[in-house]
Amino acid sequence: MMYTMINWENGKKNVKEKEAKRTEFISIVSHQLRTPLAIVRGYLEALLTDDLGKLTDGQREYVSEALKKNNTMIHLINDYLNAAQLDQGKIEIHAEPTQFEELVDETVQSLVTFAQASNCELTFEKPKEKLPPLNIDPIKIQQVIENVISNAVKYTGRGGKVKTSLIKKENGVEFVCQDTGVGIPQQQQDEIFTRFFRGHNVIGKDTQGSGLGLFIAKTIIDASSGKIWFESEEGKGTTMHVFLPLTKT
Repeated sequence: MMYTMINWENGKKNVKEKEAKRTEFISIVSHQLRTPLAIVRGYLEALLTDDLGKLTDGQREYVSEALKKNNTMIHLINDYLNAAQLDQGKIEIHAEPTQFEELVDETVQSLVTFAQASNCELTFEKPKEKLPPLNIDPIKIQQVIENVISNAVKYTGRGGKVKTSLIKKENGVEFVCQDTGVGIPQQQQDEIFTRFFRGHNVIGKDTQGSGLGLFIAKTIIDASSGKIWFESEEGKGTTMHVFLPLTKT
């Protein structure tokens, strides 16, 4: 009888090497695709704002659909790239004093055309008084806010509304994003912040995504000493909350 000796250490090394190559490949492809897609998005947004001449209703419909697909691709690439970085333990928080309301306003404005292309009303209720600056990583927190709003718009769609606001708390600031969308099935709500999550009620519909956006958002918020949570009812919509403390991360 013959016995085969298995070198487990070599096996582990090979797996790690394969994972490293996979991550590197995703990173290279993502970087190569993001720039041209961003340029295309700029052209499409310019067309929809009539900067290059007024469109007919039919032309506007086609351009809107192209913009939605373009944004979907950009978000997919960003999600895969960020997930690959998280797999390597590369999440780093570079905190600096930031006016959160300005960050949210900028993010909302950048997504208005995307919402319009989806026939969804997107608004931001600005705080009545200036908020204290937060010590946060503006790039990563903006990514969180963008992921949350994009999800809301994507799963709300035609005739729906997405309302964002900020609430000053004693020890921090809370961002709220309320939508009138499809909602999250009760039996799946424990899974919403896991990798590749997609609700049973949206699979098969005309919505595309990586299922990584909220997983990435929670990872960033946890690393920023904040909290993220939600309330949702299927068929009635979802309200996402993101709390960021005044204390340093």
